Amino acid sequence: MTARSLRYAPHVAVFAVGYVTFTYSAVPGYVSTRYGATITTVGFLMSAALLSFVLAQAVADRLASRWTTTQALLGLVGVHAALAVALDLAPSLETLLVLRALWGLAGGLVLSIGATHVARLYEGRAATRQQGVYGGMLTLGGALGFLLAEPIVSLTDGFGVHALGAPLALPALAMLWPHRRGTRTAGTAGGGGFRTVFANRVVLVAALCYVATIGAYITLSTFITAYFDDLGVTGPLNAAVLATATAGRALGGTVSARWGVSDARIVSVTTLLGALAFLGLLVDARVVALAGPLVAMIAVSLPFGAVYNLAAAATAQETAALALVVAAGNVAAVVLPTFTGVVRASTGGYAAVFCVLAALLLAASIAATTTR
Repeated sequence: MTARSLRYAPHVAVFAVGYVTFTYSAVPGYVSTRYGATITTVGFLMSAALLSFVLAQAVADRLASRWTTTQALLGLVGVHAALAVALDLAPSLETLLVLRALWGLAGGLVLSIGATHVARLYEGRAATRQQGVYGGMLTLGGALGFLLAEPIVSLTDGFGVHALGAPLALPALAMLWPHRRGTRTAGTAGGGGFRTVFANRVVLVAALCYVATIGAYITLSTFITAYFDDLGVTGPLNAAVLATATAGRALGGTVSARWGVSDARIVSVTTLLGALAFLGLLVDARVVALAGPLVAMIAVSLPFGAVYNLAAAATAQETAALALVVAAGNVAAVVLPTFTGVVRASTGGYAAVFCVLAALLLAASIAATTTR
């Protein structure tokens, strides 16, 4: 039986990655004041990390072919911890941007290698459930960051906005360290997998579904505060939305494990619900405007584990499959917030964005039905 520490380690690691990914977004004023940056430039800090998440996937399969996922995670989490501290010591905005990009390479690899680790430890519905929990831990780390960012700035003048990601990662390092000398087993080799997964229709469908769901998730989490400000509603809304996403991701995997719903059906039904939720936001009714974004966030969070497991179970090259899915989704995560900002500035609303997201989710729902 696999040691319990190996089962928990990727969840703890991705929690720390989630913290560093999102935390600074809660205190744009601090970043602007310290580095003399504009709000637009502050946005580049998120784009730098997410773009690196995409680029990192090119080497994920190669890493998994040379080392066990335990060994790869151990090294990557160590790099994450070191760069998390370095980020808060950056003397200039240019240095901060470079470090965010470098950290994004480590963070993106932790995300995909950790998902591969989960895929190799679990099968079937248990894998779907654990992938859902894994994704939930990523967003839970982000929610913690949104809650702690302002107190950290008040207490330390900013040190810890990124650096707290290092101590948050220490438990994962402790869990992985005793297993650092593990050897590869038959059937887990990677290498050359990208040619295979690009020809795999199920993996490509999973990538489309991830583009739709992660694009909607990132867009909502980025603009939810501004959206509710327009409605006269204030509060720690980013934290609330990320907490909602955490619950949704974990619940989606639980539905599969407890009631025997297939991954394809979960993806198809929940993305359809998400499409309807975004179309509902076009209705000029306050109760819809208030409840719609939360319904949409739950809907696009529920299929996270199912999408990952759909890709991983479709081929023996699970690292390459998951890397392709993560890369495609993060391209959308870079593009859609920028598109949303342009639409908001030019039209004063989000209607066009809601239509685009609804169309993507509807396409994902239809595509998922073809994999049953």
